[in-house]
Amino acid sequence: MKVLKIIGVGVFIFTGIFYFSCAPATKVVPQPPDWYPNPPQDPNFLFAVATATSRDLQLASEKAKQDCRVDLASQLEANVSGLIKKFDEEVGRTEDSELLGLYTQVSKTVVDQTLVGARVKKLKVYKEGDLYRVYVLMELPLGFMKEMLLNQVKKQEALYTRFRASQAFRELEKEVQELRKMRKEEEMKYMEFEKKEGGGE
Repeated sequence: MKVLKIIGVGVFIFTGIFYFSCAPATKVVPQPPDWYPNPPQDPNFLFAVATATSRDLQLASEKAKQDCRVDLASQLEANVSGLIKKFDEEVGRTEDSELLGLYTQVSKTVVDQTLVGARVKKLKVYKEGDLYRVYVLMELPLGFMKEMLLNQVKKQEALYTRFRASQAFRELEKEVQELRKMRKEEEMKYMEFEKKEGGGE
């Protein structure tokens, strides 16, 4: 009788082990990084977040970065168009098709050239089964965009003649001058540092 009980218990334990070992594993999906649902806020930068999956880590990373660039381009275009509209409204809105065409041309050039300055601020990789999930946070400094916009407007005599009377345009010129001054001071400090380092060898 005892033998039968022992056998019965053994069969029960074996069945339980077999059942749980064959049961499908619960897929744990990691939580996204804190910055994904809540990107940083900074008046001097634009930010974009994206996520992508692939069996290939490099491909997942590139897909997420490209989605960020598309988002940044949209934000950048809105910023550039907003500034041009502000200049135009302050000097009296125009319906001149040639000027409107220049607005579009300048806006596109500024967006295309400024996007080159976009950079990855944070990147996080998770494994989901046989897939890689990549989260990316990219940032784009607005200072370069403003400098590019100023340069492009000055290249177009018709636009510069029209916009230079705008208070917003004069503020942009002043802001860009400050940015250039700061950049020059940083370059001078770096050169002095390099000189000291070189002299110390």
